[in-house]
Amino acid sequence: MYVGLQKTSLVNFPGRVAATVFLPGCNLRCPFCHNGELACAGISTGPVHQDSEDQEYVLIEEVYAHLEKRAHLLGGLAISGGEPFLSPALTSLIEKAKKLKLAVKIDTNGTLPDRLAFILDNPNLRPDMVAIDIKTNPDRYGELALEEKAGESLSRSLIQSLDLLYNADSSVRVEYRTVLVPGLVGESEIRTIANLLPENADWELTPFVPGVCLDPSWNKIHPYGPEEIKRLLTIAKTLRQGARLR
Repeated sequence: MYVGLQKTSLVNFPGRVAATVFLPGCNLRCPFCHNGELACAGISTGPVHQDSEDQEYVLIEEVYAHLEKRAHLLGGLAISGGEPFLSPALTSLIEKAKKLKLAVKIDTNGTLPDRLAFILDNPNLRPDMVAIDIKTNPDRYGELALEEKAGESLSRSLIQSLDLLYNADSSVRVEYRTVLVPGLVGESEIRTIANLLPENADWELTPFVPGVCLDPSWNKIHPYGPEEIKRLLTIAKTLRQGARLR
């Protein structure tokens, strides 16, 4: 299996120097996705087309070798995607990282609650941190699905995942993430998302950046300007004090 590898990152795992692995395959097709080459790749395909300058695509065995070689310099392993919970490599990556005494962070879209529950319930696999994307009002997830009719199921799954994380072991740090995509996330969506989060939620809002969107037509969308971003952030912080702009 080929995966993306960023050998060293100071931003993908808060507070830690980490390696980041990007696992291929995703059950969503978010038009604004910046990892489209990974999202559309099968989990057992050959090399992924390389668009990024700061990560390379390698066989997963090379990831294990890198972790073993650099474990004394790294503080953690961030596992992203695509959607990591689709990948058969997820558990072996976690096991390898824990064996090397590395903290583990998993990035997820939150639509696979059964697999999330399995990881959270297993003390040998339980990550130190989970970052979950809340892309818009759950009722709009049909706009992000491979098939529009899957929207209702995805919405229910997201709510289940949020429930799981709310009740997770206290050792698991949870970060909630939303990209401020015009037309997909506005004031109404911010208010809806805020109501889904715990009072003290660590909620990261990120400006939309066009240029490498999965759907090229979305590269023509103008991001929110500074004043609108400030307004949306103020609303978010009023509702959830842990909201912040990345």
